[in-house]
Amino acid sequence: MFAFLKFILLIFFLFLVAIIWIAYSFFRQIRRSARRFRPEEHQDGSHVNGNTIIDYRTTEQRNKKVISDDEGEYVDFTISDKQDTDKAE
Repeated sequence: MFAFLKFILLIFFLFLVAIIWIAYSFFRQIRRSARRFRPEEHQDGSHVNGNTIIDYRTTEQRNKKVISDDEGEYVDFTISDKQDTDKAE
């Protein structure tokens, strides 16, 4: 009876190790995939001969809005009551 309990305990530990190994490999695969899509690790592959401008600003400074919402080049549309007389002739 004692040998049977040892055998069951051994099977339990082997099953536990297998579950931990599967979970670890799944976690490692997820981290590898997530690392591939991080924007910090992507580098532009452009190579320029001549003058090169390197932007040392932080991400917050680069993404800062330059033109505020109340400024811009859009104007309100208005309908004019006058008819164009040049087109009629």
